Amino acid sequence: MPWSRDFTGALRALLDGTDRAVAWRLAATVLLVVAGGLLAGLAPLALKGMIDAAIGARDLRDRTASDSALMFAAAYLLSLCGGRLLTELRPSLIGAAEQRLYARLRRRFFAHLLELPLAFHLGRQTASLVQGLQQAILGYQIIAFHLVNSVVPVLVELVTVTLVLVTLGQPALMVAFAATALAYLLVLVLSKSGLRVHAHAVSNASIDAHGMLADGLINVETIKCFGAERTARDRFARATGALEECWTSLQRARFRMGLVVTATFALSMTALLVIAVHALLRGTLTTGGFVLANVYMLQFVRPLEMLGAAVRDMSQAMEFVRPLMDVLEEPPEKSHARAVLPMHDVPDVAPTGTACATEAAASVAPPSTSRIVIRSQVPGISFRGVRFAYDGGHAVLNELCLDVAAGRSVAIVGASGSGKSSLIRLLLRLYRPQAGSILLGGVAIDTLPAGELRSMIAVIPQDTVLFRETIAFNIGIGKVGATRCEIERAARIARVHEFIASLPAGYDTAVGERGLRLSGGERQRIGIARAVLKDARICVFDEATSMLDSVTEKSILRNLQEISAGRTTITIAHRLSTIQHADEIVVLEGGKVAAHGDHATLLASGGAYTAMWRAQLSGGSV
Repeated sequence: MPWSRDFTGALRALLDGTDRAVAWRLAATVLLVVAGGLLAGLAPLALKGMIDAAIGARDLRDRTASDSALMFAAAYLLSLCGGRLLTELRPSLIGAAEQRLYARLRRRFFAHLLELPLAFHLGRQTASLVQGLQQAILGYQIIAFHLVNSVVPVLVELVTVTLVLVTLGQPALMVAFAATALAYLLVLVLSKSGLRVHAHAVSNASIDAHGMLADGLINVETIKCFGAERTARDRFARATGALEECWTSLQRARFRMGLVVTATFALSMTALLVIAVHALLRGTLTTGGFVLANVYMLQFVRPLEMLGAAVRDMSQAMEFVRPLMDVLEEPPEKSHARAVLPMHDVPDVAPTGTACATEAAASVAPPSTSRIVIRSQVPGISFRGVRFAYDGGHAVLNELCLDVAAGRSVAIVGASGSGKSSLIRLLLRLYRPQAGSILLGGVAIDTLPAGELRSMIAVIPQDTVLFRETIAFNIGIGKVGATRCEIERAARIARVHEFIASLPAGYDTAVGERGLRLSGGERQRIGIARAVLKDARICVFDEATSMLDSVTEKSILRNLQEISAGRTTITIAHRLSTIQHADEIVVLEGGKVAAHGDHATLLASGGAYTAMWRAQLSGGSV
């Protein structure tokens, strides 16, 4: 049954890795629930005994009957009070366990998101993922509430009631109770699928509305700059209107189910009352038995109604949990054995140039052992016959071949859309090519753990996005456990220390959402400091100084050259004057290498590079 599989999977996701303290609390809660259900089911039996004993005692001198009546009265009161006490004890036990389970679920969800490939995140709204988690927590709270307060105690109570009814010797009552149970079950089965459809629509509409809200707040500066407040309000109003309609449809479905349940209750109570009165008049049922039958009529139907409400609400809750389950089922990036990186240099054998090598290294396979060894501390990079397209579109890179020798610097230039940034994404394994291979020191990067691969590469992007944290934190993420001294040293190299020191809070200054309290140039220099701190073997500069003024740019370029000395370096640039120092310049065109050589050679060739240089000279952008 699909719903039962989904429900089991949802509980497994919540309870996975439960510690001993939580397990103890959950077990104790189950015992309290079972005990409470037993007391609730046995209380009417004590009431029956009290009534029959009281009727049998013609006067107070009948000590045996009076004692029996008092004993049953005490048992009745103890059952009622004991059930109430156990009900009050349950929240104190389950509450702490629930919060620990939800905290673990949040951590697991976040950790799993970090392990998913970049393509997943680019196709999702961040706010939608957050809302999906919040909805799932709400769904789990609904499920936990009904399991503890409805489903388990009701099932225990129903079993107890059934066993007691057998002792009355009234087959007609048993048949009526069984028919009532079947009628309620039929109503639940027929109504559940419709409720799930409406609950699914509510879940999706809620995620869309919250995603749109966050999207508007993230882009509030753009909205204000273009006077688009009305457009943003109307857009969000449409989303909230859709959510309102979905909730209305769900409530209507719940109301229709309630009408059917009420009709079932009325018919069942009428039939049960007629049977009980008939048995009383015939003398086959005592007065206490009649009272017991009436109490059980209510006590049998009430649990069934509670069970119906629980199934209804849990069906809705499962739709709230489903988005989280879908994310957790997404496969993470492939993990491999940890690479062992030697601490000595071995000359890299990768040839300098852009032609594809023909040796067998083009199809290097991982070693048969569990350890993969990069053969040099500063590895070379090889792109061999790489073909790549986003989402099945046109090829951004088409049979591209490019070799970067260890310790050398290569600059990549080309028109927008020529595949420059895509090369970097492929090198970091944020995407995978549809064909070809990428080698690092002669080893295919697909055989390396993603974390090990990325730890060797420091990237300075064109647009540096910062965490809503302090400046020290944003620089310090470049190196785990970095000291304040190391952070300040990196900031000095990035020519941002003086600016930071001038701030009232210095390195403890909060940069705001995405670092928007800082200018683009300030964010970029913090990004440079972050990469400097990482001290990686491979440096990637993707328009790393595009937001800086010319004076600061020249100063930082000198520092970047010093930092990248002896490291394998790839620089992507539009301003050709910033890459004249490169050992080799590669011109991309149509997803392939159109030309390569040093600055002087390419200028003398009279090709695309020369045209770009002249265009920038005439435009004053060189």
